[in-house]
Amino acid sequence: MPGNDENKYIHDHEHGLSVELRIMSYRRLWWALIINLLFLGIEIIGGILANSLALLADAGHMLTDVAALALALFVAHIAQRPATPDRTYGLLRAEVLGAFVNGAMLVFVVGLIFWEAWKRLGQTREVDGPFMLVVAFFGLLANLGSAMILAKGRQENVNLRGAFLHMIADAMGSVGAIVAGVIIWTTAWYPVDAIASVVIGLLILWSSWGFLKQTMNILLEATPEDIDFMEVKGALEEMEHIDKVSDLHIWNITSGMPVLTAHLYLSSRCTEANHWRECVVEAQKILKKRFGIEHTTLQVEKFDTSGGTECLPKEDN
Repeated sequence: MPGNDENKYIHDHEHGLSVELRIMSYRRLWWALIINLLFLGIEIIGGILANSLALLADAGHMLTDVAALALALFVAHIAQRPATPDRTYGLLRAEVLGAFVNGAMLVFVVGLIFWEAWKRLGQTREVDGPFMLVVAFFGLLANLGSAMILAKGRQENVNLRGAFLHMIADAMGSVGAIVAGVIIWTTAWYPVDAIASVVIGLLILWSSWGFLKQTMNILLEATPEDIDFMEVKGALEEMEHIDKVSDLHIWNITSGMPVLTAHLYLSSRCTEANHWRECVVEAQKILKKRFGIEHTTLQVEKFDTSGGTECLPKEDN
């Protein structure tokens, strides 16, 4: 339950998001979990009483929502642990791992929905349309309420975004159940219940694909999608005293935390002994202002008269 004690779980890690954003994320996850726990039991009972696969499919997804929110809270807690000599970035990557597991859980649930829908398509089972409609409507309200709670901050925190996508997918499931309930109530065409559950599954897959791709890219240390590798390289090489950039690597530790390393080769015209420091400072300013990259390690090298290179001290930021 959120309260004053939650602050003890929030540690201001110098490489992470702001304290305010993490406290907000933690609180929002708690409230979303409470809402989903309360409605989960209602939807399971409603699905059984109405004999509706669409409702039970939505309840199954809501069960994964509860697990996803609990997981998101857990990794949000352990991600605040400070850095150590063994884990120099702390456990920030736990947020990404938790988000990836949440995305994978969505795919698993869709598989279960498809399997049950396939078994029901060849059968005729009576469904209580009006009761199904009422339960699905209140389920939609619960999903939308949770999604609104989690909406703010989801772009900066991949863990929060994973929980948010669970809520959106569940809201789509409730809409599908509502449509099926209306059709059953007005036409008594019961196969629409299984068809609606398949549509719900397809919508869940569609909404989760981009998120899974994002978390996989972070885990594989790919260049962040919002940063153009060649544009960064070009911006550094356009600097007056830098001839070439090599060994350029850009990746995310967690969402909203890009890191860059590179070798900068100074121009032969750069003859002042300590001018490399000014080049590094200017490069760091460009990377922060234009690309939002604050955590950089730049190795500066200058050409000597023999045609080789001379390494200068590294500059970290």
